[in-house]
Amino acid sequence: MGKTADLQRAYFDAIRSGDVDAVRALLHPEYEFTDEEGVTHDVDGSLEKVRTYTSAFPDMAFDIHRQLELGDVCVLEATITATHTGDFSGLPATGRRIHAEYCNVIEARDGLIHREHDYSDNLSVMRQLGAVPA
Repeated sequence: MGKTADLQRAYFDAIRSGDVDAVRALLHPEYEFTDEEGVTHDVDGSLEKVRTYTSAFPDMAFDIHRQLELGDVCVLEATITATHTGDFSGLPATGRRIHAEYCNVIEARDGLIHREHDYSDNLSVMRQLGAVPA
């Protein structure tokens, strides 16, 4: 893989470790993040989402299945597994394990993540946590 794929993997390593400062260091000053619900966030909004997920699922792991790089764009497909041990969107810890398919697309500029878009199925996660009927 190349520089953009390496950047994307470094980003997920920083998220996995819960190191918000390391995540921030990988984001371009003009960074924009579009989450799985289609909401666009700036750096601070994205870091708040990182804190939310790493607090609720501190053992979160990404099993990367495929990573495709085309110049400054990289697509990563993975399965996320984690244990729900903290508050998540108002739902207290359940202790349940989750398994979710996930896709992340980044665009790099100046060696940093300039744009990012996540695709995931939060409905499936909420069902696994018992917050939504199956």
